[in-house]
Amino acid sequence: MINEYFYDEQLRSYILQFCAIFTGLQVKSGKGENGEIITVPVPIHVGNKDRVVAAIGAGNTLNRTFYLPIMSAYVQGIELAPERRKGVGYKDAKVFMEAGGVYPDDLRVATRIMPIPYTLSIELAIYASNTQQMHQILEQVLMLFDPTLQIQTTDAAFDWTKITTVELTGINNEENYPIATDRRILVWSLNFSLPIWLSPPMDVRDEIVRTIKIRLGDLDGFNPLEFDENGELQPFQTVYGEFDVTGEQ
Repeated sequence: MINEYFYDEQLRSYILQFCAIFTGLQVKSGKGENGEIITVPVPIHVGNKDRVVAAIGAGNTLNRTFYLPIMSAYVQGIELAPERRKGVGYKDAKVFMEAGGVYPDDLRVATRIMPIPYTLSIELAIYASNTQQMHQILEQVLMLFDPTLQIQTTDAAFDWTKITTVELTGINNEENYPIATDRRILVWSLNFSLPIWLSPPMDVRDEIVRTIKIRLGDLDGFNPLEFDENGELQPFQTVYGEFDVTGEQ
């Protein structure tokens, strides 16, 4: 039963990191008056293919011009990945000390629970108005994957799921032939597979043993199972000293 709220934006982090792979992509559109090459940015949006096509057709607003090229990322599905399971309910403990801390007072224990593995399927749709634009985009994108690309989702020191790979699994071409004066749109779809993990919240505790005291005494004639008339365990007959881990007496 779910009785507490927990949301760490893990799925969102994977999707945004996937989109970041293609951020900054540009295509050449010719030369300007000064003879320099003019480049056009290719933005990427999160949304399914139908919605992006509808937005392109409407120009996003009634007063906005038609803009191409453009890309969209769409999550097709999430599947279980039992082959990547390392155990059920497994816990791992790591001892750490924050920057500027004092040993041993600032030592902490981070308890991590084994994350649950899944496989995320994402489709990248590329839209262009002519073949030259599409070829430029495809050449820049396809050379990144051979067939995988490694990404890192976070900078957390104890996140054992922060590094994963993006694998290109399929390429599809969809071209339409408009009637009369309708503009032509070239659409290519690239399918990707990402092995991901969903991690439960980590528990940070203060469980470090900092001081151990040892009491030394004379055991001659002392029975550790002997009790006095009041039912109390008999103490050492002679105490020589008490020591801690620092060796001070």
